Amino acid sequence: MKLQLSSIAIAIVIFVCVLIDLDLKNWKKQDRVIEWDIHWYYSYLPAKFIYDDITLSKSNYQFYENYYLIWPVYTPEGKKIIKTTMGLAILYAPFFFVAHSFAFLTDYPENGLSEPYKIFLLLSAIFYLLIGLDYLKKTLAHLKFSDIHISITILLIGLGTNLLAYSSQSAPMPHVYNFCLFSVFIYQTIKWYESQSIKTALILGFLIGLISLIRPSNILISIFFIFYGITSLSDLRERFSFFIKNYPSLIAMSIILFLVWIPQFIYWKTTTGKYLYYSYNEEGFFFNSPQIIKGLFSFRKGWLTYTPMMAFALIGIYFLKGELKKLRLPIVLFFMLNIYVIFSWWCWWYGGTYGQRSMVDSYALMAIPFASLIKYTSEKKWYYNAMLYSIAVFFVWLNIFQTYQFELGSLHYEGMTKELYFKQFGKLSKINDFDKYVDLPSNEEAKKGNSWGSKYTGGDAIPNTNNAETDRSGKPILLKAINGKYVVDDHTKGSNLYANSDNPWEWETFEIIGAGKDKINIRSSAGKFVCADQEKSNVVVANRDEAKDWETFKIINLENGFVAFLATNGKYLSADKESLQLFANSDSIGDQEKFLLVEK
Repeated sequence: MKLQLSSIAIAIVIFVCVLIDLDLKNWKKQDRVIEWDIHWYYSYLPAKFIYDDITLSKSNYQFYENYYLIWPVYTPEGKKIIKTTMGLAILYAPFFFVAHSFAFLTDYPENGLSEPYKIFLLLSAIFYLLIGLDYLKKTLAHLKFSDIHISITILLIGLGTNLLAYSSQSAPMPHVYNFCLFSVFIYQTIKWYESQSIKTALILGFLIGLISLIRPSNILISIFFIFYGITSLSDLRERFSFFIKNYPSLIAMSIILFLVWIPQFIYWKTTTGKYLYYSYNEEGFFFNSPQIIKGLFSFRKGWLTYTPMMAFALIGIYFLKGELKKLRLPIVLFFMLNIYVIFSWWCWWYGGTYGQRSMVDSYALMAIPFASLIKYTSEKKWYYNAMLYSIAVFFVWLNIFQTYQFELGSLHYEGMTKELYFKQFGKLSKINDFDKYVDLPSNEEAKKGNSWGSKYTGGDAIPNTNNAETDRSGKPILLKAINGKYVVDDHTKGSNLYANSDNPWEWETFEIIGAGKDKINIRSSAGKFVCADQEKSNVVVANRDEAKDWETFKIINLENGFVAFLATNGKYLSADKESLQLFANSDSIGDQEKFLLVEK
């Protein structure tokens, strides 16, 4: 059998991903691979199958200094819960079990985070990328695109968009996995409309269940299923009758979708007492104020700013004509609703990641108009093709280069500005005064609906008064140490307190509560009281539900607006010079014991 060019294109994309993984060797780094949101997505597996502790009650899962495997969030009742749903853990599972078996047979720790677990997580991202690209190839071939056009589409999307980063440098974030599921879903949708088989309906129900179990808002991909093939109002009327006629398939699909979600309902019931639970607490959507323009074009994290290759896909929508016209309405509807929902999220820039990661999932669908543009251009004169591919090659270089910039920190994870972007352009190393041009967002402001999440400029120190403890009672404040850093209740480290944060965000926010003459309690943004734990080397933590003796401090006013805190063990709160962790262990007041109360 003759080897197809599209298969070679897939192999090239996979090879580049593997090459990036081998170059970066992130599995050898203590705080990489299982990082940031992965702690939530992955937690189900070690919690259940290694530690038999799905309620997270047995341990805080600290394995190294400053590294916690599991990052729980807390219910109002103080129960620990995994923040995200478990769909991604299901896709990780085969690779997790292989890694766990390998660790068992070798000298690697069977703890869920040693090198085998990280390596197999990276391999899982490449595996699902391979499946996704293969099904993309099948879909485009089914739609009568030539093999050369399919090959070019796969190469340009695989190498020229941030799909590459989320399959390698930033794997195993959820986006390549949903790209895979989207790709299979699109292909199976087309096949179902040709035969309406129960088997295909069951597959579709499983896919949409799993897609939504990874990221609930991605259930929007069902729009493609509902509107596929509709080109007129008469088609829309006929579609309703068509669904009525094929109700057994739709019922089967719905049953399977529900069954996929049952383990999640059981988990929520086990941990919270409720079958349905919203675990994102104060995080939510602002549907009355979507930040679409910023999400698409801003230098902070604009989709087309950092992934300009996908502009070709948007242009290609116009060229969905002839037989492809049946795809135009579902693609346009999905795209419009998808960007509306994505950029209505309070954190429209989606945290410290490369480019607009939230859009990667949809590339399996947007590849169809992308291929349409490639096909259209191929029928034009040579200079149209020369111009298109010259731009495309530049975008491929830019994408790979910026992936490495992000890895090296010269592309700021969430504080890029127009000025910094162009000063840093083409440079792998950070420019001089890099931080001068960074504009960090404020999560606190964004959660209130301040859509830009503009940089926090800092408040004034609270003036010393004899009633400083009551003047601020019930109001949000920040604690700034002598090093100019904010004290943070670090949820990733068991709610230990550190004076090491540059950002006055949620975890840096506290509340002073008067507890009598010159006595106070300090409550964190999670609703927990700060405690000087006298049974654990006087470490300062924010994890107590009630304010008792160890949660009570005497506030002492000092010069220049500074204060000190005296714990009930007779020791002052102090920020350790090396680790910057807070302890109640100092006999006297020096620089490390001085703090500013800052207006929030």
